[in-house]
Amino acid sequence: MKLVKTLSLMVAAGLATAPLAPAAAQDKPKTKAVPPSISNLSAGQARRIDAIAGSLMRSNRIKGLSVGVAVNGRVVYARGYGTDRGTRPATKDSIYPIGEITQQFTAGSLLLWQQRKYRNAPRVTVNDALTEYFFGVAHWGGSKLSNLLTHTSGMPELKDSIFFEERLYSRVNSERILDFIKGRDLAFKPGTAFRYSHSNYFLIAQVIEIGLELYYHDFVKTDIYELLKMDRSSFLSRQPLRQRAQGYDGAKKVREVNPAMFFGSADATSTVIDLMKWDAGVMRSKMFTKLSRDTFFGKFVQVKAMRASFGAGFFVRTVGAWNEYFTIGNLPGFSGINKILHRPTSGDDTYVVILTNATNVKGLDRAATAIGNAAR
Repeated sequence: MKLVKTLSLMVAAGLATAPLAPAAAQDKPKTKAVPPSISNLSAGQARRIDAIAGSLMRSNRIKGLSVGVAVNGRVVYARGYGTDRGTRPATKDSIYPIGEITQQFTAGSLLLWQQRKYRNAPRVTVNDALTEYFFGVAHWGGSKLSNLLTHTSGMPELKDSIFFEERLYSRVNSERILDFIKGRDLAFKPGTAFRYSHSNYFLIAQVIEIGLELYYHDFVKTDIYELLKMDRSSFLSRQPLRQRAQGYDGAKKVREVNPAMFFGSADATSTVIDLMKWDAGVMRSKMFTKLSRDTFFGKFVQVKAMRASFGAGFFVRTVGAWNEYFTIGNLPGFSGINKILHRPTSGDDTYVVILTNATNVKGLDRAATAIGNAAR
């Protein structure tokens, strides 16, 4: 498989995904929903979203869930269902670990650096070779930053290793993880296949620290969170446990993971409101250039298992007149999705965010599309 080099948004064509079937009257959620903090939809639209959220909660036995919807940058619906920690109700402001949705911020950080010069740091491009940033990696061949962004580098997947299993709940620093990755051979020649690997975005975060000479978390905080007023977003290593939702695997509470194992790839925390601010920043602000957006949403490599392509931090799919840009995040005890529905012909956008405190929730992709359809 040859990696596509041209950066371009793809025009949509085909038939829109059908929404989920409405829940029957007897299947209404048993868990009482907190009244919506924001609701600018009709009563019928609100009931439709509630039914989709309730169905998702019942089928996955979710204790707490938050949903946010925005249309053309304006939040039109946001509410919580169930509880996020103990008996504390889940709300639009509940904070969840967001898993791989973190990769949107990591990709965005690299693209911001590519757009402009930072302090005395050298310029960066996605075509830079990894050997420009790491020593002792001749065995990585011609792997480039673009291969990390698109998961086409062949890097080993940390989650598939004994190293990961033994250190998931123990202390280990980033230097030790980097040494482990550098000591492994690539699974395939860079650019010839797709393999989703946390190592890729871990390495991008390392490149940001090496090149800009500042902490990756600090860069995201000042150049993304603060600029977009994402006031409740942080990282696992920086946000107190009591402020976050409690994660569950079934009825069992999960332990706190070692944040270093998810550095740059799955260690951010956020809310549905903050993630919609991020979506608006990507789609409707001057934060990112057209080249950066084309990189986020380029169809660079096909991912048959997802019925989609992959850009940079986002899966990309065309459904009817709409493009879908999304990332599903998973962490022990938590699952979520951030999805942007964009109609190229009109420029309309709908953002849907679902965050939960349950492990490996099924149906997030379809539910997010159904909620987006209900809100339009």
